[in-house]
Amino acid sequence: MKQLLIFSGTTEGHSLCRFLSSHSIPAHVYVATAYGEAVMEKMPGITIHTGRLSYTEMAQQMHENCVVVDATHPYASEVTENIKSACAASGAQYLRLVRPAQSSDGVHIVPDTEAAVQWLCQTPGKVLLTTGSKELDAYTAIPDYQQRLYPRVLPTAEVLQKCTALGFPGASILAMQGPFSHEMNVALLHKTGASILVTKDTGKSGGFAEKLSAAREVGIQVLMIARPVSEEGFTLEEMQQKLLAEFDVQKPPRFPLFVSLLGKKVVIIGAGAIAARRIGVLQKFGADIHVIAPEISQNIDLSKICYQARSFQPEDINGAFLVIAATNDRTVNHEVAAICKQHEIPVSVADCAEESTFYFPAICEGNGLIAGLVSDGSDHHAVSRTAKKIREILE
Repeated sequence: MKQLLIFSGTTEGHSLCRFLSSHSIPAHVYVATAYGEAVMEKMPGITIHTGRLSYTEMAQQMHENCVVVDATHPYASEVTENIKSACAASGAQYLRLVRPAQSSDGVHIVPDTEAAVQWLCQTPGKVLLTTGSKELDAYTAIPDYQQRLYPRVLPTAEVLQKCTALGFPGASILAMQGPFSHEMNVALLHKTGASILVTKDTGKSGGFAEKLSAAREVGIQVLMIARPVSEEGFTLEEMQQKLLAEFDVQKPPRFPLFVSLLGKKVVIIGAGAIAARRIGVLQKFGADIHVIAPEISQNIDLSKICYQARSFQPEDINGAFLVIAATNDRTVNHEVAAICKQHEIPVSVADCAEESTFYFPAICEGNGLIAGLVSDGSDHHAVSRTAKKIREILE
């Protein structure tokens, strides 16, 4: 029988546990600290283990029928390497839950903490330090660090003792639990008088966008420590679907939500036969249609859409209510899907149902009624057959 082990301590890991519990998939979850355990509410089927494990201790918990999810922080590279090695030694299946990176335009990027310290030594000004307490001792090499640095850290006794032991005055220690809003970051920047914000690429759940927007509003520099490596793995939603399949749990169906598209911006990437059909349907519902493609099908009426004859660019989805990826290039469709998910914009991917966050339905109309029909994935041809019958009834 398969056993699921999760090495967590992140927001994504916490969310994954809630999902697993709601679908009756039991899991053993390992968190490094008592604080990590405290923020995890009790969930049926989820067993929490607290304390840092060595490579040997990890391997002892695993066997060849284990599925291991690494949901640790993107900067916890040493822990990730230990988990990978323990899985390889025990024959366990390794799955990485990744936190997608976010746009960092206008940010000064350095490779590691040592480089950040060197940069700060050469750049004057007060600093809001949002990189946590783990590597805080490295920043004590900065001249006048007690007067310049304002570390934002978790509000635990252990962390506060460490800050005090390193010589940080109490008035400079910002002991707070995130996530932090844009407004909170702005308030802290004003309160500390910081002209520099130091961060890591903590992604959406780590509040990176809110830090960046606050720094831009206040008009200060942002110094970002790059991630140790560029990782491949599964996003939270992809991991949820992966584990449902691994443990033979039937996925819940998509909810048939009917919404107004009148005047809403719908972006279609691609302009072939599939895009032409989608455009024809969307025009009936009053959508403001924007098409991005190097070439366009003769079946598309340019007078009724906004068309740009070029390749896809990430900013094309800005302001979109829905996005449809319908190119004949798998790489482009995948990129569109990933960017839309990052910005929480519903996307339909013509060549990959698994990457779609909404399904484009077959539309059946008649006698003042509208029906939308999609497949559960078991028989796609059944949609066209059944839609034809429904249309005959409605007409």
